Amino acid sequence: MSLRSAFASTLQALRAHRGLTQKNIANTTDPSHVSRLEAGTRSVSLEVSEELAHAIGVQPVSLITLVYASKDGMTAREMLHKVQGDLDALGLLDTPISAEPVKVVHPRVAEAAELKRKILELMAEGQSQAQVAKLLKVSPSTVNKHLKK
Repeated sequence: MSLRSAFASTLQALRAHRGLTQKNIANTTDPSHVSRLEAGTRSVSLEVSEELAHAIGVQPVSLITLVYASKDGMTAREMLHKVQGDLDALGLLDTPISAEPVKVVHPRVAEAAELKRKILELMAEGQSQAQVAKLLKVSPSTVNKHLKK
């Protein structure tokens, strides 16, 4: 079963289980969009799945758990047990993760910044551009480029 089909059948079943109509759960989404989701003709974003879950009255992870359980032919309990095992094996079951991604500086950007720092330091010591280039084993044009930035 495809993930889109699993989402469609899960959304439809969960909505019916709660006795809700497509219009009831279409808070910020057009009811026709909910209809297309339940027909499996549209994919859903994380944001929309969160809105739908809240409209149905469940946690978003509950909806996603049911979707993946459906996709893999499992019960929600089996899926949760599998997820718990995965997270435990990774050592992340009791580890909080930041809600914001850590900004990672590309190694080349970091290397260029360090080179610029060294160039500026040597220039402040009174070295010429040619001397700096020789000391750092870079071309004079590289030193010049960093000084112009």
